[in-house]
Amino acid sequence: MWSIINQIKSAFQPPCILCGSHPHQQDNLCAQCLIDMPWSKQGCSLCAEHMGIMGLDGDQMCANCLQQTPPYTRTVCAFNYLVPISGLVNQFKHQHNLAAGRLLTSCLSQTLFTKITQGQITIPQLVIPVPLHKRRLRQRGFNQAQVIAMGISQSLNLKINTRLCHREVYHSPQQGQSRQQRITQMKGVFNIAPKEVDQRINSIAIIDDVMTTGATVQALSKKLITAWGGPLDIQIWCVARAQPPDILLDW
Repeated sequence: MWSIINQIKSAFQPPCILCGSHPHQQDNLCAQCLIDMPWSKQGCSLCAEHMGIMGLDGDQMCANCLQQTPPYTRTVCAFNYLVPISGLVNQFKHQHNLAAGRLLTSCLSQTLFTKITQGQITIPQLVIPVPLHKRRLRQRGFNQAQVIAMGISQSLNLKINTRLCHREVYHSPQQGQSRQQRITQMKGVFNIAPKEVDQRINSIAIIDDVMTTGATVQALSKKLITAWGGPLDIQIWCVARAQPPDILLDW
């Protein structure tokens, strides 16, 4: 009897979003595909760049962060930006695949929950999404970072503010640009709404889908610190971290 019931349930259950099998669990992902995802490990505690065996022994900082410390204190990402994560992000952002978005948000939420319960990161008082320029928002129809941030806010019971930060300058896609080019291009891109600044808050998490060079979150972090005019702890929470090509060759 139970075998028949399970077969019926399986027939109506949506297939795994990656391999097409029936997942028998949430987020349309089967257990094996969940294991096989390119989970982020052994990364720099500040920027999450992969460090290989150097990152096995507690918190470590990469050479770039040692040379120039970023304005944020921690980066947490669920994945490295590799297949199939790159495909899921593309489906979410450009094809409005909300199932892919829910899956990515859920995986980031689980990663954050684990690190919080293990005492590896602190709980921020506020989460904010990286804003889109209004032109890009019209083109895409939604801000993927805001969708992710709202999901994280609900799952972890955190306060969210989508009015605090604004993107004032429109840029074409930054693919192919160097880290320094991106940093230069991001100067003056963001503005902070003075009325939304709450001096009682001293810890914020910035949420985005993919962190590439860190130029975007670095520019936004600096704007927030200036607007606060006082101590402000900033964490970066993102679904995936792009890794330098030389690191990926040895993956």
